[in-house]
Amino acid sequence: MRRSSCLFALSFVFLLSLRGAWAEAPKVAVREPEFEVVVETDVKIATRDGTKLAADLYRPARDGQALAGRFPALLTRTPYNKTGTATDGQYYAKRGYVVVANDVRGRYASEGNWRMMADDPDDGYDVVEWIAAQPWSDGKIGTFGVSYGGGTQHALAETNPPHLTTMIPIDALSNCGISGMRHGGAFELRFMNWIFDQGATNSRAALSEPALKTALVQNARQIRQHVDSLPFRPGTTPLRVVPEYERWLAEAMRTGPESPFWKIKGMSVVDQLPDYADVPVLHITGWYDSWTRQVAMNYEALSKAKRSPQRLTIGPWVHASQRSNVAGEVEFSADAGVDLAAWRLRWYDRWLKGDRNGVDDDPPVLIYVMGTGDDHKSATGRLKHGGFWRAEREWPLARARATSYFLRGDGTLGTTAPELESSRTTFTFDPHHPVPTIGGNISSNQGLMTNGGYDQRPRDDTHAAENRLPLSERRDVLVFRTEPLAADLEVTGTVTVKLWVSSTAPDTDFTAKLIDEIPPNPDYPLGFDLNIGDSIIRARYRESLDQPKLMVPGEVYPLTITLYPTSNIFKKGHRIRVDVASSNFPRFDVNPNTGELLGSHRRMVVADNTIFHDSQHPSQVVFPVIERGSR
Repeated sequence: MRRSSCLFALSFVFLLSLRGAWAEAPKVAVREPEFEVVVETDVKIATRDGTKLAADLYRPARDGQALAGRFPALLTRTPYNKTGTATDGQYYAKRGYVVVANDVRGRYASEGNWRMMADDPDDGYDVVEWIAAQPWSDGKIGTFGVSYGGGTQHALAETNPPHLTTMIPIDALSNCGISGMRHGGAFELRFMNWIFDQGATNSRAALSEPALKTALVQNARQIRQHVDSLPFRPGTTPLRVVPEYERWLAEAMRTGPESPFWKIKGMSVVDQLPDYADVPVLHITGWYDSWTRQVAMNYEALSKAKRSPQRLTIGPWVHASQRSNVAGEVEFSADAGVDLAAWRLRWYDRWLKGDRNGVDDDPPVLIYVMGTGDDHKSATGRLKHGGFWRAEREWPLARARATSYFLRGDGTLGTTAPELESSRTTFTFDPHHPVPTIGGNISSNQGLMTNGGYDQRPRDDTHAAENRLPLSERRDVLVFRTEPLAADLEVTGTVTVKLWVSSTAPDTDFTAKLIDEIPPNPDYPLGFDLNIGDSIIRARYRESLDQPKLMVPGEVYPLTITLYPTSNIFKKGHRIRVDVASSNFPRFDVNPNTGELLGSHRRMVVADNTIFHDSQHPSQVVFPVIERGSR
């Protein structure tokens, strides 16, 4: 009866046939440890080209000795030092798994030169099959990891190793040319920050030379000055002393999404579906994460292309924060955070140990619907935005009703199509003075930006501009807002902003930001303009990310800005607001408006950009609305 302690289920499963929402997060009965743990460090694993990768092994033990016999294994491949996996290694080894924590090529204790994701497909395959050949392995191998460590899971799955059995990629790097790194053609500067702050400072060269590491750490602290001095030019910054990192950044910033650079194994899931392993995958992310859209894309693509179960969970989280119920200045219900270790264990016990623990009956999709809080200040000083968990059958939701809200010249946003024959708004976009980033779907943000939900006004703790007025007061931000809502309105899915535009420049950017405009109350006497999501399109990619085409100045073009998916109830009395601009810096690199090759400009010019909102050019925001009765 030893296995009886392993049979447990999420508390919400039994409620699904009764109702579509519940007040508690997924909770898992905690399985007590069964074993001690012994650790083997710096075990060398030879890859097909002879490069040796380092791994730490956490094995179930008794009386200080590793147990004989065969066990399922859990693999994580990380660029962040395998020793940082010790807590997870101990947890799962105590419950009957061998855990293998592996430094990726060229990082920490592993040999070779680092190349962002390029070597991880084959290296991951080789590590999985090495594990399967070990005398302690029963041949079943699961994977785990967050962010880059989620990306390495997708990378190895794209080589279909025979012994890969299941995966849980969280906030996983993927589909990087669509968004995440390149985003609508623009470049997400958090990855420049990653190279300076995480990459170079922990390169093998830096780790072997303390003085060099100190110098690179000092250099990383100047990241705001580095992004203010773009474009990045190889050989001109301290990155020249770590050439593999300089080389990758230069190529990434100069290469558009049409390039194969962004579609190779490791960089993209949606471009590699035929080779992707058909195994059960639990996809996890958060509404304020930097990979939300890409994770949802992975679920959509794999659930259609593969027979094995694919599950999707999206909470109200920022990057790698599944245990938390806060996102920036915003706080959600107490059950928004989850016991991630126990949650993953339940999944592994099902697919690696064969436990019939209720996983098969879980909903395909589990989401946290934000926005049911009372709008007052919590004990921690955050906006009580609230919300609840809800099970769904699919993603995107089949019952979502596409509803257009049209932009008007008077700054209103409404469901009636415009009737005026001519209506437009022109604003001046000066790339020397871009609109500052305040929160959002951002990771790798240390010292450069803040992530999550924020009142849209600059201040010191958001690393924003010197102007402290609300973003709505800027001349280069066009604000479109509804009247106060007469009833709650739920938006769940991917929001798109369809604009008709022209510019005096051959290339420029257009950005859109969705805001829940919360009315004043005693805790927030000026109200609270809460960012829900934002995105960008570089105008040369208006027709396709695969076929850039410069604009003819003065001509009118349609384009679409695709925001990250979200789920938010805009409450009665709130306003729905959409801000349109041409910059969001330093989340995205600033378009110089010159039409030069990406990342190669030497000058920046001012552009007059125009949004049309008349009967012939009905610019609009399309919301996936969930009717109240359908919840």
